[in-house]
Amino acid sequence: MVKVNDIVKEIEKFAPKELAYSWDNTGFILGDGEKEVKKVFLTLDVFKETVDEAVKSGVDMIISHHPILFKGIQTVDYTSQQGYIVKELIKNDIALYSSHTSMDCAKGGINDVLANKLGIKDVKVIEKNPDFDACGLGRWGHIKKETTLKEYAEFVKEALNTPFVRVCGDLNKKIKTVAVGGGACDDLIPDAIKIGADVLVTADMKYHISAEAVEDGIAVIDAGHYPTEVFVTEIFEDIIKGMDVEIIKSTHKDVFKIL
Repeated sequence: MVKVNDIVKEIEKFAPKELAYSWDNTGFILGDGEKEVKKVFLTLDVFKETVDEAVKSGVDMIISHHPILFKGIQTVDYTSQQGYIVKELIKNDIALYSSHTSMDCAKGGINDVLANKLGIKDVKVIEKNPDFDACGLGRWGHIKKETTLKEYAEFVKEALNTPFVRVCGDLNKKIKTVAVGGGACDDLIPDAIKIGADVLVTADMKYHISAEAVEDGIAVIDAGHYPTEVFVTEIFEDIIKGMDVEIIKSTHKDVFKIL
């Protein structure tokens, strides 16, 4: 019999909670750790739609990348999205575990997989965690063959199966050293510049921050939050596939649509 705590143990072996940033809500968020688990639902996000999908699938546990309850709450209003989610999880006895910045920083986690998808070799950590070897936020390295920013942006778009990317910088700029940060990682820009990266691939970039980055010598490819992290469900699946549970993946798509 597999319990919630057994699954949590496996996830935290791969991505220890100690890797998470202090502002984060990584970890066991809701439920009974001793509950038996027969079905597990894997998802990037915990939205009303994904919770409804999990309830309909009859799962016992949700494993997500993005957590809920980032900030302390004083009321649980069922008409709000957060309130609805909490109500449905409790009502249907579904446990919730979120591996957020711990999975971003883990060896073999989101940023290592992203670097691999984007053809980066000799991968190194940008913002190293001093307590865990080869762990930390962001990755950087070199691509096999020098190319232009335009050509590399096209490659990123294809590699992440996304309909568009936003590019800031001279499209003819030569690209050889690449830095990546899944999700919103504009904080990595100063370190990416220090290591000599030609481009940072990340998401949710703001106008002025992008423009300033280019002025400081580094191009930016904003590939979107969802495309740079959605494959986390594959990582979760690899972690728990040896356990005696049925695995169901969310079918929820990117919140952004191209018109």
